[in-house]
Amino acid sequence: MRAIAGFAVVASSALLLSGCSFLPMPVPTPTPTPTASGDGVLRIGDMTPLGGPLAGTAAAQAAGIELAVREINEQGGVLGSPIEVWHRDAGDADPAKTEASFASLLEHNVDVVIAPASAGVMDVLLPLAKKAGVLVVAPANDTTAPATAKTAPIVPDEEFAARLRSSDPNLSELSFGAESYELTTALALSTVFLDDDGAVSLSWALSHIQGPGIACTSFGACISVLRTEPAISYRGPAGEFAYDVATGTVVFGTPVTPTPSGSLKPSPTNSASK
Repeated sequence: MRAIAGFAVVASSALLLSGCSFLPMPVPTPTPTPTASGDGVLRIGDMTPLGGPLAGTAAAQAAGIELAVREINEQGGVLGSPIEVWHRDAGDADPAKTEASFASLLEHNVDVVIAPASAGVMDVLLPLAKKAGVLVVAPANDTTAPATAKTAPIVPDEEFAARLRSSDPNLSELSFGAESYELTTALALSTVFLDDDGAVSLSWALSHIQGPGIACTSFGACISVLRTEPAISYRGPAGEFAYDVATGTVVFGTPVTPTPSGSLKPSPTNSASK
């Protein structure tokens, strides 16, 4: 299955009533899709913060990833293979631990690492990941998010909280469980979207699977849409998200748009734009 993003552009014309002549409308240049570089198996590294200020969220982050992987693999995985996942300590406030954990994940040929909402961890990971050709994504925090963007963890509803606890029955703190689940599902959909698990393809597709397109709220529903339609608008349990290609950070629940430099800024609300 291949849903090639980069939508068809239909040329239109404008009729000038005064002269009854036609002028062509400008046609936007579509963004080129990346060249496939994966091996057909989506491998995810989870770096959970077992120490530091975010240690209390480690179990929920891991549970969200495991829940998504289990549900997707029960439906056949992606590209005909099950998703593989490994968990390591993010080493929040311990750069040496962060580097060691990342090196361990590279031994498993991971395509992408899901990191915690820690600016310190991301500062260490980003140059390492760029050198290794691995994608890193993480929920935004107060340092990396736009000034008015929401960075507090999404509070899951009762139904999704019960699903998280099916992954970890001892789970008490649920912070970042919805975000990690949604990121994992989004990465799986991105793999299908371009028929490739390479890091560049994943990054490109993450910027496209939230629309414009047919709305869907689960992996299975989105896959069904992609069988007949070229585009989807995925919304998971954490709601709308905006992915910053330059920094790997993801803002959940607050509409934001990329600036010309590639960083994120809040989108104007209806009242602000009037």
